[in-house]
Amino acid sequence: MKKPIIPNKIMATISGILFLALASFVLLFLIEHKKLLSCTKNYYAVVDDSLFDEYFSDIHPPEAFSLISLSDFYSLDLNCGNEAKKGPYACAVAFVTKNEGMAFFDGEKENAHTKNYSLRSKYYFPSAETDFNQVSSLNTSKPNFTISLTDAENLPQGNKAIPVDSKYAGDQGYALEKETYARCTVVIPDFEKTVFDFFDEFFKDKNVCKDNITFLAAVGDIMVEGGAQKTLIEDENGLEKVFGTTLPVLQSNDIMIGNLEGAVTESRERIYKSYTFKFHKEVLPALKKAGFNYFIQTNNHCYDYGEEGFKDTLAALKEYGIPTSGAGYTAEEAKKFYHTTVNGTNFAIISCGAFPIERTGFNGEKTATATDTRAGILWQNEELFENIKKEKASGNFVIVNVHGGFEYKHKPHQLQRDLYEKFVDCGADLVFGSHPHVIQPTEWYKGKLIVYSLGNFIFNGESEFAVYGALDSEIVRVGLVNGKIVYTEIYPTRHNETSVRLK
Repeated sequence: MKKPIIPNKIMATISGILFLALASFVLLFLIEHKKLLSCTKNYYAVVDDSLFDEYFSDIHPPEAFSLISLSDFYSLDLNCGNEAKKGPYACAVAFVTKNEGMAFFDGEKENAHTKNYSLRSKYYFPSAETDFNQVSSLNTSKPNFTISLTDAENLPQGNKAIPVDSKYAGDQGYALEKETYARCTVVIPDFEKTVFDFFDEFFKDKNVCKDNITFLAAVGDIMVEGGAQKTLIEDENGLEKVFGTTLPVLQSNDIMIGNLEGAVTESRERIYKSYTFKFHKEVLPALKKAGFNYFIQTNNHCYDYGEEGFKDTLAALKEYGIPTSGAGYTAEEAKKFYHTTVNGTNFAIISCGAFPIERTGFNGEKTATATDTRAGILWQNEELFENIKKEKASGNFVIVNVHGGFEYKHKPHQLQRDLYEKFVDCGADLVFGSHPHVIQPTEWYKGKLIVYSLGNFIFNGESEFAVYGALDSEIVRVGLVNGKIVYTEIYPTRHNETSVRLK
């Protein structure tokens, strides 16, 4: 049976209809394509306004996306389908926000689509009013104290910061650390690698702005001639036997200051005095290992073996890499400050003599002061006051060590007070005093710390004198945050013939 044949007219009609349909489709496609061409996608990582202004205003990322501030992003045309709005179609691939959180609170943790980038951290401190009359290493606050919680800059004057769970700022796990960070969240998964690669590289070399923490401490007179020296040099456990429980405190500081009361020399040519002290240079490595990295030499025993003994001392300290200042081969050298930078804080440290004439007639100002032709020490004078002003004006944290006051007096003389306060008035941030052989008060003065006398830290033969308080001493330790005293601690100690211990 033959199939019916479609007439040519019908075929022509069908072909015309198909052509018209195809033409309409093509026309509609071209119209839509033209609309799409006028509505291309622009991909953006959208950044918090403050972060954008601080970090990204001039930064150009890979071609895959652009950076834009949050406020600028929302001013763009976000709806391509609205005929009244022409222009690019803004599409966010990631959002970068500025977040803050304390260490004890986990905050928003990272995940597969989110990363945190640290920008800065700041420590906060519980603090209470300091009471130096109540001497204790664990509590130097008044019994009925009020706790303040501030950053270092706003710590109330006269307050001391209190450790948190036995941790200090800077210790791992310190709870009151506030962190500011940029949190990047990718919202289009296809862009994760590109976005994170860019921000990883960008923040890799950016220094996180952190508070600088530095600890320094000082002790009074160190006179180890005799048994203590022998133990330190010859006994492999000498450090523990001599310094005992004070050792962890001594070794926990960036700067540890001690007054080396005597000459480091083998000379036998001693001058006429009631008492003369000298040490073997082999004791210096042990003292350095105990934590001491600065020795005061501007005391009334530095010249016990004359100028040659004094020069021997300078040479020995240099040999073992232990700094000093206020002492030199000439007056010009003696007036120079010791400068060091620790954790971003610049220190200028000077020592000077201010002790009275001894009963035997020994006059340190006339006999031991450095001149253009004689090695010796720096004596307190007007030029020193001016130099302290200059050091402070240069942005340094200034420490003045002064050997002055009267022996075995438990209260500072008014002349002593006037001098030490003048050091502060000129720019000293911290004044450590020695010479009285007993403890004198530690006080705030205009927001700065003055320790009038640290007493004898270790002093062979002192027990023979049986003077009240001569066996008691202290370690005064301070913690600085960005160059400001925040922690103040007093560790009471007691020494005997050959050793010292915490009380």
